[in-house]
Amino acid sequence: MAKTIILNNLVITNLNIDYDRQVVIVTYKMIDDSGIKYINGSAYFWVDIPNTGLDLYGNPIPIPDNWFQLPSSYFPTLLQLKNDADIVLTNKFLI
Repeated sequence: MAKTIILNNLVITNLNIDYDRQVVIVTYKMIDDSGIKYINGSAYFWVDIPNTGLDLYGNPIPIPDNWFQLPSSYFPTLLQLKNDADIVLTNKFLI
């Protein structure tokens, strides 16, 4: 007996902006129509995808499937978000 599972709902559960490493980490889950969770995962959106290095035999290590290039059009928005957060939090603690 076969069961067909239709995964049609992607739910973002966490969005972490790491300014030091220059990466946005998105944690997600896929659920089916009845709300049952089938897949948990994370995706890394890099400003510049880092070099993964070489394996023991000198071969390049492949870039993981969950690494993506962050579109350059997002950079100003992410920087403005950081600047706005800095201003608001600084003002909160200086009052």
